[in-house]
Parts: sequence; structure tokens; C-alpha cells
Amino acid sequence: MTLPLQYFQLWLLKFFTFLLGCMSCFYFQAQLGMTPVMGAALTGLLGTFVPETKRIEKTHVHANIYMGAFVAMGSKITDQGFWQILFVSALGSLIYFVMSRYFKGMGGRLGLIAFISSLLGLALKVMV
Repeated sequence: MTLPLQYFQLWLLKFFTFLLGCMSCFYFQAQLGMTPVMGAALTGLLGTFVPETKRIEKTHVHANIYMGAFVAMGSKITDQGFWQILFVSALGSLIYFVMSRYFKGMGGRLGLIAFISSLLGLALKVMV
């Protein structure tokens, strides 16, 4: 028998998978010289191999990996450094965690959340 994840554990899992998607896409671009689209595509492909077990089936692990790849693909946030990527991953996973039930059935929600989290990360970077 497996116990369901508590809210903090659920958010933490979403955060780490979002960060994994963002960092792996960034790595493919920076170290392997891939274009942002190729890096995001490879990240998404590799993300499909993450198994979805009974314990994490409602966490949308794959969606978080894709959102992280979207952030690294479509913004300059990866040029800001590791802490900015970490901050944007926390923001994006929190937005997805809180707002996912309101976005059910909407197309483009993953890209929208990635865009909002990137924009908020850059805005807060400018203000600080």
C-alpha cells in the first residue's frame, strides 16, 4: 500500500522535475551546442522515460519537465545563472501547483506558466 503524497512533498516533486527540465535543456544548449528547440525536444524525449508510478501518477511529472524545458528554451533566464534558474523553477512549480486545476482543458497552459514564471523571475531580478 502506498500513501498519497502530502502537499509539500507534491510541490517539492514538481519543483525538482521543473528544475530538471530547465537545467537539462540549458545543459544541452550550453555544453553540447544544441539550438534551444533541439535542447527542449531532447529534454522532452528523455522526460518521457521517467516512469509514472502509482505514488506519483497525479503529480504530472512529465508536464513539469516540459515546462522547465520551455523556460530554458524561450527565455534569457538561463543566461542569469544557477540561482535565477532555481528561483524561476520555484515560481513555475508553485504557479502550476496552485493554478493547475483552473487550467484544466486549456491548450497552451504549460507554455503560459513557463512564460509567466520567466517574466516574474526577470522582473524580480530587475527590481532587486
